[in-house]
Amino acid sequence: MTPTTRLAATAAAAALVFQSCLIVAAMAGPGKKPPAKKAAPAAAKPGAALIAAGKKVYDARGCATCHAINGKGGSAAPDLTATGAVPAHTVAWLSAQVANPKAHNPDSTMPGFASSIQGKDLTEIGTFLASLKGAAATGGASTAPAHKGAPLDPAAVAKIEKMGGMIGPIAQNDDHLDVNLHLAGASVSDASLAILTPLKGVVRLDLGTTPITDAGLQRIKGLKELQELHLENTKITDASMPVVAGFKSLTYLNLYGDAVTDAGIQQLTPLTNLKHLYVWQTKVTPDGVAKLKAALPQVDIVMGWDVTAPAPKK
Repeated sequence: MTPTTRLAATAAAAALVFQSCLIVAAMAGPGKKPPAKKAAPAAAKPGAALIAAGKKVYDARGCATCHAINGKGGSAAPDLTATGAVPAHTVAWLSAQVANPKAHNPDSTMPGFASSIQGKDLTEIGTFLASLKGAAATGGASTAPAHKGAPLDPAAVAKIEKMGGMIGPIAQNDDHLDVNLHLAGASVSDASLAILTPLKGVVRLDLGTTPITDAGLQRIKGLKELQELHLENTKITDASMPVVAGFKSLTYLNLYGDAVTDAGIQQLTPLTNLKHLYVWQTKVTPDGVAKLKAALPQVDIVMGWDVTAPAPKK
């Protein structure tokens, strides 16, 4: 084959290949693309397995006997629905709190679980608790609209933290405030509550187990946005109920262990938004509860366990 012949054959072969490509393209149709690969199934969120495992530890250890989450559980100890929304409540902090509460607050009445919840179980329950970002007063979320207010006064934050308390936004996108002085214990006094007076946007306040009295409560009567108020095991009496009745947005009120009577709780009738009221181990009687329930039928009033004395033997 001469060079000229070889060149002609090569050109013919190239033309044949080009025509074949055109035919394939035409058969594929205009604009058609090769089928896309199926997307891989979404992976579980990091920590989801730990959270689920931690919930099992929480349930198995009977934590709900004393603590409530989203309105379910006991009232003898702080509500945990929003505990993870407090910036200081990291997994490590919450795990340490479960193991040895007195390490954070020497006056804590919570029993430690260092001997029974250890290793991965302790990490799991800490992860579960840190995942709780809701607001107990509303069963999972604050009823207050999303809020972006003035930044917190660093001096006020420092004073609260120096007392052993905590302050922070209720959620990442909502800077309504959660103030927790429960762990501060005896370091909280009536006079020290003056630091709360200028705060704006406080929707949750925990003063449980502090030694505040009726005089101290007068210092917070300006916190009109309160939705959740913990006063369990304080030294308040019926004299504080008019102040509490001024918090018209309250949906949750805990008076466990306080020297409050039937006459006192009848002063709470202006609280038409109230949904949960705890009066366990107070001086409130079933008759007092029935009377308040008639005025505020929407309120779930918890008196604690109903213990009936056994009938005398004949």
